[in-house]
Amino acid sequence: MTQKGMPRMNRFSIVFKRMHVYSLLAAAVFSASGTDARDAVIDLGITHQIIRGYGAANILQWRPDMTDSEIETAFGTDDGQLGFTILRLRIQPETNLWMTNIPTAQKARDMGAIIIAAPWDPPADMLETVNGIKRVRYDSYEDYAYYLDDFRIFMEDNDVPLYGISVQNEPDITDSWTSWTADEMLTFMRDYAHIILETRVMAPESFQFRRSMSDPILNDAQACANTDIICGHIYGGGLKAYPLAESKGKEVWMTEHLSGENSNANDWYWAFSVATEIHGVMHAGMNAYIWWYIVRYYGPISDGTNNSGKKGDVTKKGYVMSQFSRFIRPGYFRVESDKTPQAYVYLSAYRDGAGSKAVIVAINSSSNPREQSFVFQNGHAGKVTPYVTSETKDCQRETDIYLSGDTLTATLDAGSITTFVADVNEVVSVGNASDGSSSFVLGQNYPNPFNPSTHIGFEIPGSAFVSLKVYNTLGQEIAELGGKVYAAGMHTVNFGASGLPGGIYFYTLRTGNFTQTRKMFLMR
Repeated sequence: MTQKGMPRMNRFSIVFKRMHVYSLLAAAVFSASGTDARDAVIDLGITHQIIRGYGAANILQWRPDMTDSEIETAFGTDDGQLGFTILRLRIQPETNLWMTNIPTAQKARDMGAIIIAAPWDPPADMLETVNGIKRVRYDSYEDYAYYLDDFRIFMEDNDVPLYGISVQNEPDITDSWTSWTADEMLTFMRDYAHIILETRVMAPESFQFRRSMSDPILNDAQACANTDIICGHIYGGGLKAYPLAESKGKEVWMTEHLSGENSNANDWYWAFSVATEIHGVMHAGMNAYIWWYIVRYYGPISDGTNNSGKKGDVTKKGYVMSQFSRFIRPGYFRVESDKTPQAYVYLSAYRDGAGSKAVIVAINSSSNPREQSFVFQNGHAGKVTPYVTSETKDCQRETDIYLSGDTLTATLDAGSITTFVADVNEVVSVGNASDGSSSFVLGQNYPNPFNPSTHIGFEIPGSAFVSLKVYNTLGQEIAELGGKVYAAGMHTVNFGASGLPGGIYFYTLRTGNFTQTRKMFLMR
């Protein structure tokens, strides 16, 4: 990202970033203008993507390390904290600097965060410059894969196992760090990415989530098999659903963005734009949202510069992010909901895997309060607790609101984000897409990595015989966790791995014509 003394993009790219934020706000306003208010239906029985979490980066060498207080603020879930669950790190080319990542990563991990990492440049002996553009030497691809895996091993040896590792930060930027063409990225993912073990391999991390970078990976059987997460950034583009990735069973993560870098994070216009951006990311079907620096004057925690407040304070942007991150926890699912039930009002809704918690995030971009009714389907709640961030409120808890039947009626403050949190019961699962295109879900096991046991969740639309088997890397069957008829709905089974060696395992769900496999990691 842009830092003094470290140019990130040319001035045209910065214009693209600003245009992107303006387009988000404009699209939201114009898409809803002229519509009449209606009840917003929240269907807890129809699930979309699983949510892995929200977070931001701590990139050393370019910024000071986080203090203990800042780490607690970032990853804690109490009032005045952000509730982040993802920490992004830089993989330095100099291996002697890797230890600098450990202290903050360990503390974040202890608070429940998962850790991902990305390189900007490889070691110097793997690098060459051709026509003014830096690239990994073609004869060094294997060495580069082992270099990434060495970082994974180093982090694991220091008790910070990586949830995922990116092959390259923004390979389609050609003037600041190492670049990759789509063909080069495909070659690496197809022929060398398998060398990176016991973590999720993430690619291609394009700076505009360009499909020209990721489609070739998804359309190549071996490259696709070697890729666990399709990831990218949304600087001026890429904020839309990705049916091809979904059809290949790949999660889609938004792994970096920033806006308003020339103003401070307490500027309400830019803070409010983050709410509409996260709303767009969630409705695009993405599984994670990750900001740039955690501690920066334009980020969620102030660094004390540019009139952004006292160092370590949560900024307005931070409070906006916390409306999602404090309440929508890893393993929650986005559920079916009206997106724009009236002019200037935008919604997304979620529930946990057990169906015992529901969360609604309502954004009112109007300069006037808006009354909005929400109707719960396939689940019941007695009351909700609202939390509000506006120009004058900071994730402020408000008075509980009791439902009339299954209907919640609330007044949304002008220019605000309101998160409603409810205990629910009697959730009836009916699928995971409103158009019926996919009505089966095999969730990622949790926790993962795990030791000695983990939970695996799945959802089926109707009563059916389900086979759920665990395999080792040799394809040998380890356990049958299903093998019986299950009723329609969501189910969770436990896998105990006592006596098994650490490493990668796979679990496969088969029912009718549906088959899906996921990878899990047993840590010893």
